[in-house]
Amino acid sequence: MRYTRLLSLGIVLILALTVAGLAEAKLNYPTKPVEMIVAYPAGGGMDVTFRVLAKHAEKYMGQKLVVLNKVGGGGVIGNAEIAKSKPDGYTIGCIPANIASDEFTIKGLPYSYKDFIPVVQVGADPHVLVIKNALNMDFKQFVEYVRKNPSKVSMSMGGTWNSHDFFRAKLEKALGIKFLRMPYQGGAPAVQAVAGGHIDCSTPHVSEVLPSLEGKMVTPIALSDVVRAPQIPNVPTVKELGCDAIQHNWRMVTLPPGTPQEIIDFVEAAFTKAYQEPEFQSDLRKAGGFPVYRNHKDAAKYYQEEYDRYKALAKDLGIEPK
Repeated sequence: MRYTRLLSLGIVLILALTVAGLAEAKLNYPTKPVEMIVAYPAGGGMDVTFRVLAKHAEKYMGQKLVVLNKVGGGGVIGNAEIAKSKPDGYTIGCIPANIASDEFTIKGLPYSYKDFIPVVQVGADPHVLVIKNALNMDFKQFVEYVRKNPSKVSMSMGGTWNSHDFFRAKLEKALGIKFLRMPYQGGAPAVQAVAGGHIDCSTPHVSEVLPSLEGKMVTPIALSDVVRAPQIPNVPTVKELGCDAIQHNWRMVTLPPGTPQEIIDFVEAAFTKAYQEPEFQSDLRKAGGFPVYRNHKDAAKYYQEEYDRYKALAKDLGIEPK
């Protein structure tokens, strides 16, 4: 009896020490470079935000962060790769707001909004309505010009039914106008088309249009926000102009479903530390980005709320998946 009790106590002690040892053991991750997939072209708002973030987050990850642009299908190809990636922490997704709306606008979508686990939010960018210089108009003059030429004034956007496109839809609904809709593969090429005089106007993010603004290649006439942007303080907001077409495109770091919680926690901590660096926020603003942070719990809650909002907006605008 005494031997049995001693044996039982010994087993319990061994188990306790084993559990304690496992708790103290360091997570064996990452042990190799980690890929960050951006489903949009180089030079666009998504690309700019996450390249700046990767630069600051590498030291906290302890491995090289490799930003890869997987372009095509208006973001569908790269986003599908993010959604279906192996849940081992070596593929990190960089997603925009349209992940919450794609199901309502794209038929046969190869992923669901549930295929992305928000880890942290790092930004939320407004859009700038820019026109080609030859038009030489302010916002009110331009709106009247579009009203007199329904479906003839061309507008380039960085994709189909992404945040750029929703800004267009909100402008049309609020002002009773109609543009000739011209989707492009990303905000940067959409701006280039306006700078070259091939398209009348566009709806890029500040980061996507800053080089063209500095070169005076396009004319900014409105910002899709309630407060002016520090990078372009002379551009009035749609709110100031009496137009309720406010639109932001948030940026989130994600991992696929099935990723172990300890890896999610590690990635959240690493990117949170990077975000909290004053240098990161300064660098992002200089590049035209807008730092906005939510932790894993708050980002997941906001993500669901955005899904519900876009579902209602798609119904209100009469959008059908195509």
